[in-house]
Amino acid sequence: YEAEEKADFSVWRRALNRELVKSAEEYAEIKFSYEVEGAIAENGRVKGIIANGEKVYADLVVDSLGAFSSLKKDVPGVTVHEADEIFVTYRAFRRKNAAAPEAEYTNKVYLKHKGERGIAWAIQDGDEVDVLAGRLGGASKEEFASAIAHLEKENPTIGAETVRGGGMYRIPVRYPATRMVADGYAAIGDAAYMTVPMLGSGIATSLAAAGMLAKCLTEAAGKGAEEAVSVKNLWNYERDFYLAFGAEFCGVDVTKRGVLEFPDVLLGWLLTSKVLTNDDVCALAKGRFLNIGVKEALKKVKAAGLKKLPALLRVNAMLTRGKRAIKTARRIPAVYAPRAVGKWERKLVKAVTGKDIRR
Repeated sequence: YEAEEKADFSVWRRALNRELVKSAEEYAEIKFSYEVEGAIAENGRVKGIIANGEKVYADLVVDSLGAFSSLKKDVPGVTVHEADEIFVTYRAFRRKNAAAPEAEYTNKVYLKHKGERGIAWAIQDGDEVDVLAGRLGGASKEEFASAIAHLEKENPTIGAETVRGGGMYRIPVRYPATRMVADGYAAIGDAAYMTVPMLGSGIATSLAAAGMLAKCLTEAAGKGAEEAVSVKNLWNYERDFYLAFGAEFCGVDVTKRGVLEFPDVLLGWLLTSKVLTNDDVCALAKGRFLNIGVKEALKKVKAAGLKKLPALLRVNAMLTRGKRAIKTARRIPAVYAPRAVGKWERKLVKAVTGKDIRR
């Protein structure tokens, strides 16, 4: 359980989208039912998009087309994801079963649901239940059906009627793009992997990022359009995002990758023992980084006993890697310089994934 003032908000996407479109229509023309096929790139600079076969030119293209954006293939150097960094999920808001007993827990999250590489949850939300079952990289129809059936069995408040959703969705669950900007181009939201790596939630951070991008552009308005939308200036937007959210998300991603490699017995013990406090479990369930100090760590060793020391050392090693990733991310270059950015990117990718990259 968590104090109400610390709780996250649950956002109704359609209502939010209507409000955003209503506000935007005062200043912009909104076009619906267009298929964006690619970007117009000339001499390393993005000049516009191709939509419904028509070329549309613009000073700046803001890419909010999601992780599988059709623009990325035409944008030089922009970050693309690996297959196991995508969360394939079933998500639905089900009518609450009024005949079922009241749920013991209002927010029930399953890490490594059914021992598989993914999560699930059943969140009591008024007269509805927010239901999610997801797997990294995807799963078969039969595996998803089994996961949903398991949730329904363990959470009898989940009714049969689907109020909203009920489909399959693809959500990025990785640290933010190390290259989310280019000349004439800025990725945002899922296209820039701005979601919480543990859960895939990203509306709040994406809206905050929109404010950062607007600030970046308005502060450069007097320098001319070409300079305002240059990678050098847009880098300020990426840096602001990393310092506000992205660095911590890197630590969360390390935690996510580590937890998915834990044996089920170890993970089960951690979540049910006195080693993790209620605040720790709430933080983990909401995708926040567990920053445990030395004094707190000693308390956990005492609570667990020396027999569990190897398990605690494994957890500590994971958290240490997470702290290192956060520290590396915060060293994002203050100004855009290709060599400095490349060096930072290589170090960060190594810190989060353990992989070496070369551009």
